[in-house]
Amino acid sequence: MALCMATAAGAGTIQVVSAADEFRAAHPRPAARGAGDDFRSTMDQVFGQGRWRQTSGYRSQAEEDTLRRQGAGTVAPGRISHHSIGRPGSPGAYDAVVDSMAPETAAAKLRRAGGGFSRVVAEGAHGGQGPHLHIELTSASALSSTSGAEN
Repeated sequence: MALCMATAAGAGTIQVVSAADEFRAAHPRPAARGAGDDFRSTMDQVFGQGRWRQTSGYRSQAEEDTLRRQGAGTVAPGRISHHSIGRPGSPGAYDAVVDSMAPETAAAKLRRAGGGFSRVVAEGAHGGQGPHLHIELTSASALSSTSGAEN
């Protein structure tokens, strides 16, 4: 008996492992994609990589208020913009410009393509932006129904 105890002590400590951790290590899952990844990949598929550019994404409430004071066509006072839903890396709405295409034409093409967008609007120039597309993500629409969000 003493010999068994001496052998176990000499072998070191017992290693305790998690079966769940071992399973995850053996079966890695792809990294989760953010809403921005879907937005960019859809825009690339519809218009071509490098043929469009994002001009706006997430905006804080203070940034929305500043745009409103500058005369931008943002949401009415007291309402929350889809741009202010989410966070900087994953906003509820994007603004984009498609090279060599009128915003109305680009909006129609994007609507026909479908994707994770609940609303696509061709907007005129406002604030510091020229004519552009306002694109709201479907994932933000569920949140906006409870928060009173708009444009």
